[in-house]
Amino acid sequence: MTTRFEALYYPDLLHPVNPAGDVGIVTLWSPFRTVERVLDEASPAILDAERSRVAVVSNLYGDGMFAMFCNLLFNPQIRHLIAIGQDLGLGAATEIRAFLADGLEDTTLLGQPVKRIRGTERVFPDVPEFDVERLRATLAFHELGKLSSPRIGARIEELLRELPRASEPTAERVRVAIPTAVDEDHVYQPSEATAHQVVRRGPLDCWEELIVRVIRFGRPIELSNGPRLELLNARAVITQPADDPPAALAAFGFDLDRFRAYQEKIVQPELPDGIAYTYGNRLRGYFEHDGATDTLATVAAKLRGDSRTRGAFVSLWDSSADLAGGEDSEVATPCLTTLFFRTAEDRLTLTATYRAHNLLTAWLENVYGLMAIQRRVAADAGIEPGSITVISHSLGIDPRNPRYALARTIANRWQRDDDVDRDTGKSSLREDPNGYFVVTADIERRLIVADHRFGGVLVKRYEAERAVTIEQRVSADMAVSLVSHALWLGRELTRKEQLLHGKGPA
Repeated sequence: MTTRFEALYYPDLLHPVNPAGDVGIVTLWSPFRTVERVLDEASPAILDAERSRVAVVSNLYGDGMFAMFCNLLFNPQIRHLIAIGQDLGLGAATEIRAFLADGLEDTTLLGQPVKRIRGTERVFPDVPEFDVERLRATLAFHELGKLSSPRIGARIEELLRELPRASEPTAERVRVAIPTAVDEDHVYQPSEATAHQVVRRGPLDCWEELIVRVIRFGRPIELSNGPRLELLNARAVITQPADDPPAALAAFGFDLDRFRAYQEKIVQPELPDGIAYTYGNRLRGYFEHDGATDTLATVAAKLRGDSRTRGAFVSLWDSSADLAGGEDSEVATPCLTTLFFRTAEDRLTLTATYRAHNLLTAWLENVYGLMAIQRRVAADAGIEPGSITVISHSLGIDPRNPRYALARTIANRWQRDDDVDRDTGKSSLREDPNGYFVVTADIERRLIVADHRFGGVLVKRYEAERAVTIEQRVSADMAVSLVSHALWLGRELTRKEQLLHGKGPA
């Protein structure tokens, strides 16, 4: 009996053609409807269920590669995988070829065992049922390029005619267990889920704390495309945006060279064939005003004319087109929606808003893209770049993602609020941006004295007989912004009060 295609994972994202077929088509980052239109015009037989060898067609976004291979293990009758469409320089086709040619190697992320495609940074969970060697022995991969490639329909037809059919019986299905929902033991901590904020020096510092916050405080929700842990309107302020050390990124499974390639692409105005949008196109080739489409150049010119302007605002969202798209349609819509450039303390800050944000795989790469945008505008405007603020209206972690276990490990290991030097790994006291306190006991006057200082300059002096009085005044003045700082100050004030009453050491 012929094995018929059944989706083990992401069935809502797959497009079956002939369930008895032995070929899968992966369209990379090209939308299915675009691929369907192009192939129907070029050669209707390719997607005709009665005539085609194609079992299923699907995109390959984000971290979906592991789930794709798991579906192929569950459907061993598929012996050929054909890639067409836009790769957007993200290397998915290269990683598939490397997987089939070189297999996986053992490695660790934060002490947790994972598998990595040899010669790449692509990691998979370490799952015993995942039969790497069977995939390598039975699956053939063919890459045909973009939809705009000459004779793309005829080339696919020719390939489908020439591909050998399996001579041996179809092997047994292999079911690989991937978590498909939030862990049953997941209990989120109480918080205001719409008001989380992170302020850290570097991109990786902010990303790591956001991971901890979403794992600990994220609300479990069910979207049309699957489960998430979610925070709303999460705000991250990167005070000193700069490249993280390559080794520090690699420890979390990220690749600085890939981020730099993304930085180059995010400012390219051309829209690749068959792609609904790119950030570069929305920024520099989509919206026309007075004959110009480069909003970044327009913003830089505006800042050169008035460095204090509050009009350096760019929207990437086209309500006339984008409101009809999104998760429930085949029309892709931008996640990055606005950019606001504003000079503060003689530096050009950037605030970016995202309507939806994949924290595990997209957030950090996106921040590197924002750094490239900020540097471009700052250089053109003649202003030094400053901080970057990222507001994520829906910040989520997908528990089906291969990096979910890594996220839980990060949250479990987060024990201190100190700053970490990414080059040396050493921790140091995290400085409160609101300043610091020097607390003493004036024995003669029997008063606790708390000097609030910033940069060595006295901001305000607090004096009282009791610690609680100073605590109330400091709280009212909003003089402390870090929980760790507030806890330390409370301890110091209490110690000085005990000293005044002869109950403890200085």
